Amino acid sequence: MKSLVTGCSGLLGHCLTSLLTERGDQVVGFDMVPPADASAGYEFVAGDMRDLDKLRDAARGVDVIYHLAAGQRMKPQFSGLGEEEIFDMNLAGVANAIAVAEELGTPKLVYTSSSGIYGLPQTVPCTESHPTVPLGAYGDSKLEAEELCRQAIDRGLDMMVLRPMSLFGPRMTGVFVILYEWVRTNQFVFTLGSGNNRVQMVSAWDVSDACMKCVEATTDEHFFNIGSDPATVPTVYEQVQALIEHAGSSSRVIRVPASVLRNAARVLDTVKLSPIVPEHYLLADSVFLLDIDRARTELGWEPKRSNVQLMCEAYDWYVDNLDQYTAKPHPVLRLLSALQPGRAG
Repeated sequence: MKSLVTGCSGLLGHCLTSLLTERGDQVVGFDMVPPADASAGYEFVAGDMRDLDKLRDAARGVDVIYHLAAGQRMKPQFSGLGEEEIFDMNLAGVANAIAVAEELGTPKLVYTSSSGIYGLPQTVPCTESHPTVPLGAYGDSKLEAEELCRQAIDRGLDMMVLRPMSLFGPRMTGVFVILYEWVRTNQFVFTLGSGNNRVQMVSAWDVSDACMKCVEATTDEHFFNIGSDPATVPTVYEQVQALIEHAGSSSRVIRVPASVLRNAARVLDTVKLSPIVPEHYLLADSVFLLDIDRARTELGWEPKRSNVQLMCEAYDWYVDNLDQYTAKPHPVLRLLSALQPGRAG
């Protein structure tokens, strides 16, 4: 089987291309930046999803397009973009992926949307029919893109859409990297709110498996929630404590009132200095769990890693690869880390 993976150099792209090449697939990777591993084992095409001609050339002859590429301000290469630019970039990318698949007659298109389309959970766990009220440009772009997907499906395109929770795995970027660094260096760890809420996560390896299951499955369903087993999700405080214990760290958890976090983030957001996007600070103290029964039943998919396992696994990768991979945390988070008292022991 020949596959095109857009966003191949990202967290999810790395995991999916690894599984596909291990299986023996012929893989073409498409991204704005090359993969970190020069010996990734697949053909790489440098390109922007908004470049329809280049995307079309990369997709010729493939059996499936996995469209993972998306801009988000939490990713270093997109940190300078405004909300409107993020929205336009993501929507254009999906529109072009659909256009290429339809033009070339590609047998299958798999698109990774986001649980961010749901906004503040009104019922828990959220099913695929939960109201969709995104909280920021990223979620808005994903929701608008899903409407393009529905229209394409109605036209006859064989397409499936996944809605994963926050991804963990190798080469992570964003807020959780600084969490790992706090734990690694025995510093205070700050939770967003009391930490008594439960927030589901998902391993990028498990999402990659779900992507591949979409190609194999025969079902009339097209939209699927993807996350760890909701029955095993601990509170945020318990989750962080489990990571600290796993790391053998002397870090201590400091609870920051959610209202303080939200107000500070809003102020920083007005001057484009917030280290977290509205989707994060508005959900800081919410319970957020997805119902994954549809994916289990229709795709034959099952998450292999619990919240604690996937967070600890990603932490171990981070520590093991410090010499060759060090993400640059947001300036505000670096300042917060620098102001902490030394706790090396």
